Amino acid sequence: MLWFYLFLILFSSFQEESSGLTVISNLERRLQSIETMEADFVHIYLPAYQTRGMEEKGHLYLQRPDRMRWDYREPERKSFLLKGNVLLSYFYEDKQLLRQPLEEEVIRESVLGLLAGKTRLFDLYSAEIITREKKSQRVTLKLEPLKKQEISSLNLEVDTSRWLIVRIVFFEATGVKQEFLFSHYKINPHLPARTFDIPVPPDWEIIDSRFKDNK
Repeated sequence: MLWFYLFLILFSSFQEESSGLTVISNLERRLQSIETMEADFVHIYLPAYQTRGMEEKGHLYLQRPDRMRWDYREPERKSFLLKGNVLLSYFYEDKQLLRQPLEEEVIRESVLGLLAGKTRLFDLYSAEIITREKKSQRVTLKLEPLKKQEISSLNLEVDTSRWLIVRIVFFEATGVKQEFLFSHYKINPHLPARTFDIPVPPDWEIIDSRFKDNK
């Protein structure tokens, strides 16, 4: 779940960005204009010292200021739903729901806080441009945390024609690599309230780490 606690980002017309600061400023400006969002994603998990990883696919929904839903559809169905400061994890094959609280600082220092407009990248990372592709209008940034954490660095690939993230790669201190690819964005779509309300079947086990006793 580390990826979930650190993760994402998202104007128009390509220009010659002179620095990582310019790229990030444009991304954050774009982000502030987004109220709701949908996108397809591919999540690739590569264990340390391995050459082949596990690939999963799904769809995500975002509604500012504090709603996010990740639906994994292949190969195993599961969902992760953020509502306020509570993360709900739905494991359909195990018929299990896990509820757990998230500290505001954890949210703020993650992709969740970034997408919700609660944090600024330069408060958390140093940044440099490592590749720039004019034809595809893409820029890749290398971000390194200003303080020690489980993520040693991350690469952020941005489509500067739309100011949307198309790829993000996390490099963990343990050697684990996690990659996310995003496509088929929908910006500011109408999202019904039920989007962020997943019913729990009566035969499911509910584990609530907010309390000592499970319910």
